[in-house]
Amino acid sequence: MAETDSRSSSNSQSTKRLGALVERLSDADLNRSLGGGWTVGFAFAHLAFWDARQVAALKRFASGEPFPSEDMATNATLEAIAAGFNPKTIGRAALDAAQQLDQLVESLTTDQVDALQNANLSYAIDRAAHRDEHLQQIEEGLG
Repeated sequence: MAETDSRSSSNSQSTKRLGALVERLSDADLNRSLGGGWTVGFAFAHLAFWDARQVAALKRFASGEPFPSEDMATNATLEAIAAGFNPKTIGRAALDAAQQLDQLVESLTTDQVDALQNANLSYAIDRAAHRDEHLQQIEEGLG
């Protein structure tokens, strides 16, 4: 149970960090380039998508379906449509997705968590590392 508590704590801390960042950014910050065709707003879209994707996958898994595989073209597809996202609302979408995922992870049984870990799917429930990687990217890009 300590491992689950640690995961929940890490996820929660990264969600709080995300929320604090979302609250303080201006429109100019959201449009700032991070390099490689990414903006701060796109980094938020990326985070929103991946946490929302894991919510959908985990809901299927929790209902007894197999955990769905990921399409290797997902990031490229997301990049292709990102210009249509509203930078003013995408940060909030990222925060909402992170909060939903944190709540869902908390509701998983020990057997479900063990099954995910045994199938090398821990990334679906250990979201802090992914969030923190992109939050650091944003913070460094903002200077």
